[in-house]
Amino acid sequence: MLRRPLAATVATLAARSVLWQRLSKAGLGANRGDPKGQVMRDDARQRATDFVKELYAAGDIDADGFDTGVGGVLAARTEDEIAEVVRSLPAPVALTSPGRRLAGPLEIHSGFGRLRLTGRWQVAAETHISADLGSIMLDLTEAEFDDRVIDLHVYSGCGNITIIVPRGVGVQVIRHRGGVDSRLGAPVPGLPLVRLDVTTNIGRVHLRHPGTQGRAKRRPAAKR
Repeated sequence: MLRRPLAATVATLAARSVLWQRLSKAGLGANRGDPKGQVMRDDARQRATDFVKELYAAGDIDADGFDTGVGGVLAARTEDEIAEVVRSLPAPVALTSPGRRLAGPLEIHSGFGRLRLTGRWQVAAETHISADLGSIMLDLTEAEFDDRVIDLHVYSGCGNITIIVPRGVGVQVIRHRGGVDSRLGAPVPGLPLVRLDVTTNIGRVHLRHPGTQGRAKRRPAAKR
């Protein structure tokens, strides 16, 4: 869908702020525990609410979907309930249709030289990416996920590893070798999760969102 005009989006969000205030006063936005005594973090609700706003602004949901999404998030008592609401909405990554999902692990190997996977490419539930000598860049922004939980194994014998992750998608580093420089924001409950096993013998691992720069620019040297 086409992105909505900014003025119309702002006006709609302002008009619906009355709904949020009423729900909050009714106690639907309170931080309440579930029957097991678990307490939901306030930032989880805020992240999910922001996610619904972004979907509406991008034209991925209509006004009814917006109201339903925000109302569901505010009414949720646990992060599991928030996740259920989020999973009913369009995901920020494409999910592969059942008939096209890979039955076994996906393995991509490069001997020498830089390995780049960008644009539309398929990520299996278990994916192995490796390079003997050279950097690796994986862009998950337009990738198709075979599952909501991806086990991603990345190896480089010598070279940096950069992984671009859509905002809201979770990344759990379960094992790593080499320094990890992560600039990822907190995940949104209910969005896909990448469990990352990453190794670079000589190099660093960079985790980024789209549009963020990998390294800070150096200031020009002062003139003497």
